[in-house]
Amino acid sequence: MSDIYPIAVPKWGIEMVEGTITTWNKSQGDAVAKGDEVFEMESDKIVNVWEAPVDGVLRRVLAEPGDAHPVGALLGVIAPAAVSDGDIDTFIAGYAGDDAKEAPAQATAEPAKPVAQTSDAYTRSSPSVRKLADELNVDLSTVTGTGRRGRITDDDVRDAAGGNDEAVGVQVIPLSPTRKTIARRLTEAKQTIPHFYLSADYALDGLMAHRKTLNGSGDTKVSVNDLLVWCVGQALMREPRVNVNLVGDDIHQFEAANIAVAIATDDGLYPATIPGVEAKSPAEVAQATGALAEKARSNSLTKEDISGGSFTVSNLGMYGISEFTAIINPPMGAILALGKAEPKVVVKDGEQSIATVLTATLSCDHRVIDGAVGAQFMAALRDVIDGL
Repeated sequence: MSDIYPIAVPKWGIEMVEGTITTWNKSQGDAVAKGDEVFEMESDKIVNVWEAPVDGVLRRVLAEPGDAHPVGALLGVIAPAAVSDGDIDTFIAGYAGDDAKEAPAQATAEPAKPVAQTSDAYTRSSPSVRKLADELNVDLSTVTGTGRRGRITDDDVRDAAGGNDEAVGVQVIPLSPTRKTIARRLTEAKQTIPHFYLSADYALDGLMAHRKTLNGSGDTKVSVNDLLVWCVGQALMREPRVNVNLVGDDIHQFEAANIAVAIATDDGLYPATIPGVEAKSPAEVAQATGALAEKARSNSLTKEDISGGSFTVSNLGMYGISEFTAIINPPMGAILALGKAEPKVVVKDGEQSIATVLTATLSCDHRVIDGAVGAQFMAALRDVIDGL
């Protein structure tokens, strides 16, 4: 069976544990040439295209669009037309990445109550569908599959479980692949990273005046957030001990301020990376942020766009939020949450005055950043802002 080539979930990136097919560009029975784009898969918030490494025919399609599968799981089979269907079936049954042999995504999760593997429902459903059926207490043997070749989909299970949802005013909205990734990664981060938080208020009147000067002399309009990201880049150079990733048992301290900016879209939050912020002008930061935001909105961010960050900045001030704490995006060691800049009464040299004040909260991974180090970064950021 050496002519049979398995199509398995590839591992695109160190953090990837599963992927979700969004589109099959080939149908079962189609001829496939080496280099053809066979399917598109979403993982870790980006869509990758799988190109065929061999010539042949797409003899089997085993995964439906919308189903999540772990790395290594069998999705389909490419083989010459001369290979018999029996040999294909034997190959699939014995494949090490077969659905029946997939490990659970979380070793600590409550084990699912498996459908008997001899049942028709088992062969027509993926592990994620079987897990959902268990969670919703649905007997898969009673579910009619609407997928290709009668495959049971997530929606089929939800329909079976939620027949009365409309009557009680509940709309069932399946998690998108992106939201599933966000849910998994943030849950892991919150459970495994010992967070601590440091908050400080910053007067931005000098920064606002500097922004007005920049925008009056250049073609690129710099936002308050752009200028704050630029300030963070300078502060990271003054206190590089927070400009770190934790990789295994090693601390990776970055020489450049590769700042991930949290970009909100309808489908979730994307931490897109601006490399080398410390060496850019505020206008160049604005241009880079705008380009990344546009790519996020058009679902065209690449792996490189969301990788390599050394520090994260998340700003909800434009939504009227005064202050908040953010969850660290591993492997980064810290994230800075920025609230709304608003007028406040301040006291300076014993005199009251009105200043434009912003509250920033630094979330730190205590395994790699001590409290004093985090505080020194916040002080360095104040020095940069006050120096504008």
